[in-house]
Amino acid sequence: MNENSKIRSLGGWVLFIIPMLFGLYFFSLSSNTKETDEAAPTKLIAGAFAAPGTPWDADWQIFNKNLLAANEKGGNFDVKLLIRGEVGGEPISMTNVRRNRLQFGGFTIGGSSAVIPEMSVLLSPYVFNSFEEVDYVMDNYMLDVFQPLFAEKGLVLIRWVEVGWAHMYGRDPFILPTDADGYRLRTQASEAAQIMMQSLGGDIHQMEVADVIPSLQTGLIQGGETNVVIYTLTGLSSEAEHLVLTQHSYDSGVLVANKEWFDGLTSIEQEQVRNAFPASMESRNSVRQMSEGLLANLRNNEAVTVYDLKEDQKNAWKEATKDNYKQIIADIGGRSQEIYDAMIKGRDEYRRLQVNGGGG
Repeated sequence: MNENSKIRSLGGWVLFIIPMLFGLYFFSLSSNTKETDEAAPTKLIAGAFAAPGTPWDADWQIFNKNLLAANEKGGNFDVKLLIRGEVGGEPISMTNVRRNRLQFGGFTIGGSSAVIPEMSVLLSPYVFNSFEEVDYVMDNYMLDVFQPLFAEKGLVLIRWVEVGWAHMYGRDPFILPTDADGYRLRTQASEAAQIMMQSLGGDIHQMEVADVIPSLQTGLIQGGETNVVIYTLTGLSSEAEHLVLTQHSYDSGVLVANKEWFDGLTSIEQEQVRNAFPASMESRNSVRQMSEGLLANLRNNEAVTVYDLKEDQKNAWKEATKDNYKQIIADIGGRSQEIYDAMIKGRDEYRRLQVNGGGG
């Protein structure tokens, strides 16, 4: 082989080897980057409004503790809790979860209805008479109905959480629905809450929870609806000393995750996130027990008056709000009618089971 042939042959090998070496180099970089990404902690910023000392605050602390413990069992979470309303009201927080600025959040039905309007159907007045009816319908009917609706909005509905029965509070007592006529009433963002106050003839003022006490103090509002825990622990009872136990709707909150973020987790990590909160019944019972204890304290508080409605008074509330669900469905549209029908079907099924002694 002459010298020129050797050079041409060597050149061919060089042209083959150099690209191959570059390929191996960049593959190595890619592999190292992947390993680095896999080793990086999984960011989880959670947003909610949980007042200190409430069962919801305790549940979030357990959530954080369980995910830290999961890190010792193959998890790799970097958890940050923003559960004092630091990121704004519920509609803003829900938007932040959808945009993955927050990866996780806890919301009331009223708050979540800003993104999933059909959630408001669950607040139709006087559908449920007991905790048991609520639990049966939410667990056996509503979860399957709502999960696809949340997915369409880029969210994963993890589970229901407890909020409680809604009652009326005010600077004056609203024993009958006509007593609220013309009063300045605070309402949350949900369609059902606004229609509720309209059916009472109230002057509606929509606002976030953090604005309620200043608005009572300035006279911007004179009352509204809430549950016993919030009424007691946020200072509402000091500004609006009359609590009327109307028990007109039941608020079951939600835990949600950003869908893209959640889908990017391994199956083990997804289960760790799903199971980080206390079990549903444990969480429900803690809220219900606290609510019962706080209500007992309110009854013994001379500065607060608690009103138990007589049967005829309760019937007057039911009569005044009997058509609310029709307006809720008409205003929201979408799958509202289907959801309402499923809710009633589940409730009636539970009642039949009770009549039959739990049988079919």
